[in-house]
Amino acid sequence: MADPITKDVIRDVVTKAAASSASPAEVAREVLSEPTIAKATRPISRVASETLQGITAAGIAQVLSLTGATKSLVIIAGWFGQSWNADEVSTVLTTVLTVAGLAWAWYGRETTTRPLA
Repeated sequence: MADPITKDVIRDVVTKAAASSASPAEVAREVLSEPTIAKATRPISRVASETLQGITAAGIAQVLSLTGATKSLVIIAGWFGQSWNADEVSTVLTTVLTVAGLAWAWYGRETTTRPLA
């Protein structure tokens, strides 16, 4: 997890930049070049966002359930000698994917430090 940008961090960086620079443009340039702040200003791609990854996983779980794809997996497993209950597998798979996806989305939201691109 990245260093959080707190009021104290901003105050210290701006104070230091203002003391060593002559113009507002130079202060802005120095503040934005400070590593903690510079990283936070670079957007992250939507594909790399844990929040969007988690929401996508939860959505895919629901689509798999609605389309019957999870039951199809049970039928295919039956061809290989497995005797699973299709409803149970569908429920467990959908629940696990949904909960895991939502947990990943929550984690991504709690640890975000940058805007989306």
